[in-house]
Amino acid sequence: SSASATKLLPTAMAAFDAREALATAPKNAEGATKLYDDWAASYDDTLISWGYEAPKVTAEMLTKYIPLDGAIADFGCGTGMSGTEMRNVGFTGELVGFDISGESLKLASEKLVNDKPVYTGTVQGDLSKPLDTTKDATFQAVACVGTLSYLHESYQTVFAEWRRVLKEGGVCIFTHKGARQTEDFFKAMADHKFEVVEKTDPMPYLPKNPDYVGPDHLITYFVLKRGA
Repeated sequence: SSASATKLLPTAMAAFDAREALATAPKNAEGATKLYDDWAASYDDTLISWGYEAPKVTAEMLTKYIPLDGAIADFGCGTGMSGTEMRNVGFTGELVGFDISGESLKLASEKLVNDKPVYTGTVQGDLSKPLDTTKDATFQAVACVGTLSYLHESYQTVFAEWRRVLKEGGVCIFTHKGARQTEDFFKAMADHKFEVVEKTDPMPYLPKNPDYVGPDHLITYFVLKRGA
């Protein structure tokens, strides 16, 4: 039996093929749960190797819009890369991470900056549906980095929920691929009284991942203000 165990070992410990998994995972709740649960352990290292700068860019942009002690919801927080950058740029207030992947949230909840937990709380849930556990007007900002593509069939629900959890005058900051910036996307934004206050030119998303080269894979950074 020890011989058969030895034989099985290489298969059991085969490296997770992130490029293959990312390219083939369905862009829905089930696809996201499996992809990010399986990927959680090696996610940060892989994303860094692909030149992923969106968490840092988002955190730096957000400093212009809310006080450093403002409460932030990190939608699709994953393993906590965005939250870590929020702390690195000086945000000190409540920071709650929301994600569908329990394995990712475990890692996010263990992340520290200056010996303090990055997140003041984490919530596991499907972000395409309303979050019953979160009170109205809780946050000064919602951040959503590299996640909205998975929610493209639920823009109305997403923007309604962001409006609900944001305080009046709060902002949401997010990245989104050009191909997903559809009529439905802009309509949902307008229906829920969000005003675009900043929008970048299209920028690279994962520049060192060969599957993400070319205009289809550029992302825009948006900052929206919640209207009264």
